[in-house]
Amino acid sequence: MTPSPVRRRAVFLDVDGTLLQDGTRLPPSAVAAVRRARENGHLVLLSTGRGMAELRGPILDIGFDGAVTNGGAFANVGDELIVSRLMSASEIARLAQEFEARGIHWYFQSYDRLFASPGLPAVLADRLERDRLLHTERARAAGLDPDELEFFSVGMKTFDDDIHFSDAEVAKAVILGDDAQAVADLLAELAPDFAVVSGTIPLPEGSSGEVAPRGVNKGAAILEVLAHLGVDPVDAIGIGDNWNDAEMFEVCGTSIAMGNADPAVQALADEVTTAIDDDGIHHAFVRHGLI
Repeated sequence: MTPSPVRRRAVFLDVDGTLLQDGTRLPPSAVAAVRRARENGHLVLLSTGRGMAELRGPILDIGFDGAVTNGGAFANVGDELIVSRLMSASEIARLAQEFEARGIHWYFQSYDRLFASPGLPAVLADRLERDRLLHTERARAAGLDPDELEFFSVGMKTFDDDIHFSDAEVAKAVILGDDAQAVADLLAELAPDFAVVSGTIPLPEGSSGEVAPRGVNKGAAILEVLAHLGVDPVDAIGIGDNWNDAEMFEVCGTSIAMGNADPAVQALADEVTTAIDDDGIHHAFVRHGLI
């Protein structure tokens, strides 16, 4: 008897809080799960608020079939760009004016470049140093050599020179502020005209948020990717931990929230796996027969 063909699934993985813990740790079990699932014939794609400039190195070295990036503004399958949704020049000018007036740091994302407000690089350099110290302390407490462990940090972003900035290429703005209420108030003010999400970057203090054109979200981009791949949404699995994963949960046939996600975010999903540092991705992949 000929064995039944494997039901090919398309899995969409968020990065921060799902694949990457605290912006610094990449669980080996998650890396192994992604690679084994692809070996078994399934498609695994990233679905993240990050742009390609923030995905180079160890994350992409895992190996993926494509990525929804910039919160859904872009999506690629292999080397082919499937989705591209950009801000208008007037929207960019308005946002820069609003951010500067409130003393909030920001950076604009294009497909593969980041452009920072004047004070942001220094702020992130301080964060990078703190994360390095924390990384060293954690490694030594575990009896390990810090240099033998992968290290990531929010402060590791590489910003392009302003001379390369073009208001015809920007897809999204990310804001970071020391005053969480000020960030929340600004996002609420922008919400009628933009797609906004709060708290998408792990910060020890203050708050963060993302601002994109209305209608831009992970779910909308995923539907276009699935159509391109010829995969029915019922065969898609979305795994995430934050509010910018809500639309992904809505369009994927199976939605899974991480155990470390806010309970309100967990309530949006079909099921909840264990936390990221308790092999959450691995357990989810096993449960659904991907590995």
